[in-house]
Amino acid sequence: MNTIEIEGKILDLPAIEADCWQRLTTAVLSYKDPFHNPVVANLNEHGVNMRTVVLRKADAAEKELFFHSDIRSGKWEELNASNNISWLFYSTAGKIQIRLAGTASLHYNDEMADEAWAKSSMSSRKVYSGEAGPSSFSAMPTSGLPPQFDDADPTPEESEAGRKNFGIVAVRINWMEWVWLNSKGHRRAAFHYKDKRDFKASWLVP
Repeated sequence: MNTIEIEGKILDLPAIEADCWQRLTTAVLSYKDPFHNPVVANLNEHGVNMRTVVLRKADAAEKELFFHSDIRSGKWEELNASNNISWLFYSTAGKIQIRLAGTASLHYNDEMADEAWAKSSMSSRKVYSGEAGPSSFSAMPTSGLPPQFDDADPTPEESEAGRKNFGIVAVRINWMEWVWLNSKGHRRAAFHYKDKRDFKASWLVP
């Protein structure tokens, strides 16, 4: 039998692939969603580097995922040197893990970045307003923000000082793996994208 039942739904491989992208798309909308803060991994001089990011956009049609970044950060520099990147999502309640891999493109001084910046809240914008970039050394615990923004958001005019440090990482996905953990037996499937509309799907032994 080439289908399984999850949460009352009968799913085959194409339905699982579509369900994964639906979950990712939904996760963008709520900070409480278990998929809202995935882990991304890329290579640097020390090996594999991982960090938690905010999923800002998921485009099921284009097979792309997006997060925002300070262009002074280590991950921006690392992805500029090597653009391979992986994602890890996990839902404790659903016991579903989704892993994805793809290639990153960096957007800073372009229409995509301008549009995202225009839609960002003041609380999101202010994290780019510090004079020192992420991972800079400090003599004491610090947010890195200008003192007036530690307890308040900037005005729209004040926030524009951070625009020069704001960028977007857009990732074109070429591989996705889905795992469902179940006490009666786990299930696992993989999807290899030839392009954004064509993929090869297969069941795997968990």
